[in-house]
Amino acid sequence: MVMKRIYIYTLAILSCFACEDELDQFPETGILADNYYTTQDNVESTVTATYNELQALYDYYMILWGEIPSDNAYIQAPNSNGGARPLEDFSWTSTTGFVESIWENAYEGIFYANTVLDVIDNVLYDSESLKNIRIGEMKFIRGFLYEQLTTIYGDVPLVLEVDDPTYAFDDVRTPVAEIYTQIEVDLLDAIALLPKTNSAGRADEYAARAILAKHYMRLGDFGKAEAQLEIIVGSEKYDLAPIDGLFGVKNEGNDEDVFSIQFASNLDGMSEGSRFYYIFTQPDDQGGMGAMAMESSLYNLYGAEDLRRNLINESNNVYYINKWTPSPNSNREDAGDNHYVVRYADVLLLYAECLNENNKTSLAGTYLDLVRERANLGGTTATDQTSMRAAIALERRLELAGEGHRWYDLLRTGTAIQIMNSFFQTEGRGITVDPIRLLAPIPQAEVDITEMEQNPGY
Repeated sequence: MVMKRIYIYTLAILSCFACEDELDQFPETGILADNYYTTQDNVESTVTATYNELQALYDYYMILWGEIPSDNAYIQAPNSNGGARPLEDFSWTSTTGFVESIWENAYEGIFYANTVLDVIDNVLYDSESLKNIRIGEMKFIRGFLYEQLTTIYGDVPLVLEVDDPTYAFDDVRTPVAEIYTQIEVDLLDAIALLPKTNSAGRADEYAARAILAKHYMRLGDFGKAEAQLEIIVGSEKYDLAPIDGLFGVKNEGNDEDVFSIQFASNLDGMSEGSRFYYIFTQPDDQGGMGAMAMESSLYNLYGAEDLRRNLINESNNVYYINKWTPSPNSNREDAGDNHYVVRYADVLLLYAECLNENNKTSLAGTYLDLVRERANLGGTTATDQTSMRAAIALERRLELAGEGHRWYDLLRTGTAIQIMNSFFQTEGRGITVDPIRLLAPIPQAEVDITEMEQNPGY
């Protein structure tokens, strides 16, 4: 076996994490040493570290990856991060910033989750109920991360155990079909173990059902997906918040939040905040970087009566999505906005899509209209399956703009190449999306170290 770069890096992070939280330091010879994982606090620190990797993933690249390759947005400001700029013209390579960053953060999160799952049964907890919840959370995160990894890279190594963290996983990429099975197992286990309501920022049963539904939809199993979404809708736990009560720190924890990544200002030396406002909004003398401007063709789709138009700012005919708030202090990376991974409008539109694909088009329109009515729009005029499919896709685009969903939706529905090539042709940009771009390359550093097979075309 060869030395595993990501695991070594993870050990360093874990040691720092333990120091910062004034917990016992991790053993120098390995994280799984018996003399470290002896108390609930030790395990809880690693549970927290697992959630922290979701923060790292969604602080920048995951949102851009979900928007910039699509017909929703582009990188406008010249000072924006060059590691993301290749996303807008499909010129990324195996050394582009987002390619390595997403891979590393995801596998670090998986490593943490595997570590907790490996040791938790042997650690005395205050209650078996809490222990089971933590197992459910780790299975949720592992399933969620593998859903992201397979969407972005295709076949990836499936790592479920931690025997010795100083060594590599095999250099063989696991076929996605096998990983899909594991994703389903992990998320079903999570559903069985998680409570219907968990503390803020932690996964609960409905978060796991939502991610499992998205997984089923990606596989084209709309029957199973509908069943999961129906349970969420039928729970009556969630509701649509007013448009002006949906975003910003003051509106966090509203009835629409199914699962969100937590950020907070003025915590741990200002290390828990987000950069969303400064990266994704227009350039200004307050530090705005303009890394995600809205395509004018998307802006023009919002009718004058659409309340979501109030979430868009305009500057010199450049449009910016305004769903974030600035930092309350001088640190531009310390804003407090959480990031919705799943919100109820997303669930309702997914549910409408499943109903339509399952030949329940009239009922699909009922749930589509809930989102439209919240935006101050009339009921849909779609009456058949084809027109309803288009209406739901458009509503998802308008409703979730800037939140990192559009490119996922194009991939999931198999329309990415057709829609993007048509878009680029209409815009006269001279870009053609090749099928190889439906997957990102495996990071070159991983290929060099493990001799892992690269995706075709890279």
